[in-house]
Amino acid sequence: MADPRINLYHNLSVMLSAGVPIVRTLQTVYKRGRIGRIFNQIASMAAASCSLADAVEQHKKHFEPLDVILIRVGEDTGQLAEIFEMLSKWYDFRQRLQRIIRSGLILPILLIHALALFAPVPGFALGGWDTGQYLRGVIGILLLFYIPAALILGTCFLTPRRGLSRTLLDTFVLGIPVLGAAVRDLSLSRFCKIFAVALKAGLPISRTTELAVEATPNAVLRRAVSGGIDAVKRGENVSMGFSGRLPNDFVAIWQVGEETGDLDESADRLGLIYADNAERGFEAVARWTPRLVYLVVAGVMIFHIFKGYMTLYGNLGNLMSF
Repeated sequence: MADPRINLYHNLSVMLSAGVPIVRTLQTVYKRGRIGRIFNQIASMAAASCSLADAVEQHKKHFEPLDVILIRVGEDTGQLAEIFEMLSKWYDFRQRLQRIIRSGLILPILLIHALALFAPVPGFALGGWDTGQYLRGVIGILLLFYIPAALILGTCFLTPRRGLSRTLLDTFVLGIPVLGAAVRDLSLSRFCKIFAVALKAGLPISRTTELAVEATPNAVLRRAVSGGIDAVKRGENVSMGFSGRLPNDFVAIWQVGEETGDLDESADRLGLIYADNAERGFEAVARWTPRLVYLVVAGVMIFHIFKGYMTLYGNLGNLMSF
């Protein structure tokens, strides 16, 4: 199912580019359901001289922090149409990544459930067709996968965006082979894209750096680039405040932009490069995840075969003793 924000933000961009007033645009672009009601409320607040970003922030349950940050940039610079188009492309990009991950998980999930249904059959048969024993075996196998999955998802979604717990979690994620590099590249891509948009829109470089840092999702990467804020305040280049943990090629291209006066173009280029890297990284995760699941499934199958053999061998031993 397509993310409704993709078409929603694209239509907002088209109507604003055509010269339709913002209040009328908000009232027109989506009239149905919950989103329609939310946009009518936002339109009413905007008509009452409320900042659009403030109106969106008051409905923050339905919008992400990135939306508020960029909409505020668009209001400050008069480039709301361009900002809405960027948001549309961002959610389209994110949806592609989600599809890549989901497509890599479909077959392993089916395999896990097939394993749960068939692996306990030998023990079920050798144990005298005990239905309760069979069901316990099925549930036991499923719990081997569902409990870790629930713990991982719960930790990711329930950990606050700020604070020590988030830093520890993000540090752990960055240390995971393949996935860590993809998450790093995605965070750097978002930092660069927002920096480029804000700087091209004419915002002061200090404010631009603050917005880009704030929008960086990974806490470790956010800290690695946050030194740029203090560097700008000291009158230095942004890169002077970057952490040594950042990739060398990232820093080198950034510094070229500072030296040539084309930092907005360099940041934009880095955003595209690291977005492509992130997409390839998540594709690799989607390829390797099934293989890891297959190894686990094979291990469980071997265990149940061995268990069935031992049960059969024990029964034969009992018969021989007579």
